[in-house]
Amino acid sequence: MTGNSSTDRRQFLGQGAAAGAALGVALAADGTAHANDAAVTPRDVAILRFLSAAEQIETDLWQQYTEVALGNPGFRDALEAIDDDLGQYSADTTEDERSHGRFINAFLVSIGKQPVDLGRFATIMPPPVTGMRQVGRLTNLTDLTIDTSYYRRYRGVRNPDFGAAFGQIATIIGQAAIPTSNSLNARALGGIARVAAFHFPSIEQGGTSLYDQFVPFVTNRDMLRIVSSIYATEAIHYAIFRDALGGVTAFNSGDGKLVVPNLTDGDNESGRVMPRPCEFLRADLPPCAIIRPSSQAKAGAMAAATALTNSNLFKGQSPAFFAAVTALARAADGDA
Repeated sequence: MTGNSSTDRRQFLGQGAAAGAALGVALAADGTAHANDAAVTPRDVAILRFLSAAEQIETDLWQQYTEVALGNPGFRDALEAIDDDLGQYSADTTEDERSHGRFINAFLVSIGKQPVDLGRFATIMPPPVTGMRQVGRLTNLTDLTIDTSYYRRYRGVRNPDFGAAFGQIATIIGQAAIPTSNSLNARALGGIARVAAFHFPSIEQGGTSLYDQFVPFVTNRDMLRIVSSIYATEAIHYAIFRDALGGVTAFNSGDGKLVVPNLTDGDNESGRVMPRPCEFLRADLPPCAIIRPSSQAKAGAMAAATALTNSNLFKGQSPAFFAAVTALARAADGDA
């Protein structure tokens, strides 16, 4: 395997996260958490409707990554220089996220509720490069500003829910995460691959926190099982993509907008994969290794929508798209 990623470590991460998923489902199934057979509430429905939208957005961006990771030889080689499994992981994640969105919509229909379809907003055309289908998309991967503070957050002993802030491990401002031309040289593609490698875990850690903070608000047993089970899958994705960063070598674009440190050989704490214990629930309780953030203020629907917007993921979208997503987010947060 290219880089310093370990297959054994990868398997361990997946098995550990899968065990967590099984526990979450078990708690929800026997009702010992807090869910019961109560009727579905409007907030329950609103939560699932926003999650359906979020999964469609994730599917859209992951589909683009998969097309160029597997179908664009130059980009594929640049990703494989970091971790030779990144292309396949992109494809697997696309399949997972698509299944989440389809399942949530099917469940909503099964209980007589309105599903969500963002298809009418798929109007952003991707770059005309090898491997990329020329069809409209929901998301734009050509001008991203990525918050990489998650890297330091999970290595710290503070929690953003308690006001902690974390610095960036890399500087990624207005950068393409997919090829924008078929004439790019190997160095340019190497920079783009590094942007993508940092974006992969960024998206999945955001999804993990989003699902996690919804758990206390779901009242129906089946809906809790949906939220807790998909939530664990998002955590698996994050762990895998975070581990792959251990194959990233230093890169500097020269203009200060893309500056990436070396993360191989344990540099910059790259060897530390598991989250460190931090503050949780109350300051008087001992530290605990958890997903962070998990508060509505930091990880709720509006917080998630705002973070994605600020990253330029929706650059070129219509006002109607933003209005639709904002309405779904406000309802999911209980503000509608």
